[in-house]
Amino acid sequence: MSQSPHRPANALIWAAIIVLLLAGFMATYLPKLREAKSLRTEKYRLDQQLHEQELESRRLRAKQEALRNDPKAVERTAREKLGVAKPGETIFRFEPENNAPPR
Repeated sequence: MSQSPHRPANALIWAAIIVLLLAGFMATYLPKLREAKSLRTEKYRLDQQLHEQELESRRLRAKQEALRNDPKAVERTAREKLGVAKPGETIFRFEPENNAPPR
C-alpha cells in the first residue's frame, strides 16, 4: 500500500489552519496583555498617590486637633506664620543669602 497523494496536502492545510488560529489568538491576546500591564502600572501609581494623600490628611487632622485643643500649638503657629511676639520680645528674621557675586 502506498500513501495517498492527498495526505501531505491535508497535513499542510491543517498546519496552515493551526498557524492562522495561533496568529489570530496572538493578535487578539497580546494587546490585552499590554493593556493589563499598563493598567497594573497605573493602579500601582494611584495606590502610591492615595497612600501619600492619606498620610497628608492624617498630618493635617492632627495639626487641626492640636490647634483646637493645645494653646501652645496655637501660640507656636501664630509666632511662625504671623510673626506674633509677646510684649518685650524682639523678633529676628534671617534672610537667605544671595549667592550672586557682589558688584
